[in-house]
Amino acid sequence: MTIAANSEAAIANARRARARRELGALDYIRDIRAAVETADQRVVARALGVSQPGISKLLTQADARGVKPIPEGFSGASPYEIAERYAAGDIDRDTMIRELSVWAYAKNEGLAAAQAEWDSTPYPDTPGSFEEVGQAFDEGLIDGEAYDLILDASDEVPASE
Repeated sequence: MTIAANSEAAIANARRARARRELGALDYIRDIRAAVETADQRVVARALGVSQPGISKLLTQADARGVKPIPEGFSGASPYEIAERYAAGDIDRDTMIRELSVWAYAKNEGLAAAQAEWDSTPYPDTPGSFEEVGQAFDEGLIDGEAYDLILDASDEVPASE
């Protein structure tokens, strides 16, 4: 095995580990939310060996970050999260492509405005837009062939308003 092959394998392993770390945090938040829906925060905190104020702070931070529940029929709450779940090995390639092909992408009004005015104008990313798939590709979470398949399929999916 060459140094380049070793490097590529190490990078792939690091991407997988990073995705697992990020998803672990999201899963923890969602599981805490589910637990406090049926039990008092003090009970949940005691069972997990953390403080009740820590549970409260976690939930407040999750709300501020916009951590959303996962929609029915999907593996993640956003296109990027679905790509992360694929990269982490939680879902297979066909599932990732199918879910990202039917996702109701939000229109990125900032992108359209920036392109209409200046090509170099920075624009804010719109959560749930197709740009999240592009980000996943740029970060190596999905490959170019998968990106192209998702792009081709998503052209026929109406964007959410």
